[in-house]
Amino acid sequence: MPPGPGRDLIARLVLAAALAALPGIAAAQATEKAAFLVMLGNDTVAAERFTRSDTLLAGTRAIRVPRAAVVHYAAHLGRDGAITRFEMTTLPGDGTDTTQAQSSTVSFQMDSVRVTVESGDSVRRYAVNPAPGASIFLPFTYSLYENLVRRAVARGADTLTVDLVFPGVLNALRTTVIRRAPREVTIDFFGDPLFVRTDRAGRILALDASATTQKVRVTRHASIDVAAVARAFAERELREGAGPLSRRDTVRATVGAAELTIDYGRPLARGRVIMGGVVPLGRVWRTGANAATGFTTTGNITIGGVEVPAGSYSLFTLPVADGAMLIVNRQTGQWGTEYDPAQDLVRIPLARRELAEPMERFTIAIEPADGAATLRLAWERTEWTAPIAPR
Repeated sequence: MPPGPGRDLIARLVLAAALAALPGIAAAQATEKAAFLVMLGNDTVAAERFTRSDTLLAGTRAIRVPRAAVVHYAAHLGRDGAITRFEMTTLPGDGTDTTQAQSSTVSFQMDSVRVTVESGDSVRRYAVNPAPGASIFLPFTYSLYENLVRRAVARGADTLTVDLVFPGVLNALRTTVIRRAPREVTIDFFGDPLFVRTDRAGRILALDASATTQKVRVTRHASIDVAAVARAFAERELREGAGPLSRRDTVRATVGAAELTIDYGRPLARGRVIMGGVVPLGRVWRTGANAATGFTTTGNITIGGVEVPAGSYSLFTLPVADGAMLIVNRQTGQWGTEYDPAQDLVRIPLARRELAEPMERFTIAIEPADGAATLRLAWERTEWTAPIAPR
């Protein structure tokens, strides 16, 4: 990166983290140091280390998805812990290549928040108008969530509602911190709860996001070698390529004169409890990951003896202990959590059987035979099936 604001910001962020760690600063401002490790099952997806004083929260975070990257950030704090100015720089891969840096600065003013986003030679400026006391949202950056919890504890409030500014996003996002017990809070995450265990001052000791679409668990540590984690993420990306943790796949088959296509996300078990855990019993499941599972048939067919006309649909499932219902839904192109029961075409019973060997990656298959086929959905030790036939 040529000399300019972006390079200057990288230097300031690195210096902020270094100064916050100096013994003199620690003595003067009671600097705290900590780290968070973010796990999806037995797989590490992010790591963060940070320092905090009365006036500065500065840290570094490495992340795997959707691309390996390193973020340096600094949040300047007011007397009540609210952020008055925020600076961040995102570097690709292991964070050593500064030529592709993307930088953002967020200035919290009396009546608005001013955002500047720099990427290469491009500079974008805009304003957001959140409610007073707004904060910052960055995916998988939990020191910022901790700052919200500490603000709530310092106020003695059981509920704290805050608008969050996401650099690059034009509208603020709203969240609410609710104290459930002296050392337990929930944080709203796009309509789902993050369950947080804290100490008396509001420091996050552990966070459980299993009720959200992220499904991660976060633990607090005294220190983490974030640079080593970033190198491992970058090396893994070189071997396996970039993209979401749950890759998309496509299944195609012919049944009679009908061409069938299923497009779906394929999550990994990663050591987690699947049935009754990742796949909830008694609740509609997206039947995969990320975007809704798409299904197209060019001809009229039956699934489990139930007629499905030619067309494009989304597939959901309603799992129960001894089986599941396959839901063929008319809505298409939506995110997997956007299920509208009013759009259901049909619900079809699926037979269940136990697999002899566990299947690590969720798999959908259509197995043609004698002009008909069998639909198979399998994950971990559970398989659901239904016959498919031309109509």
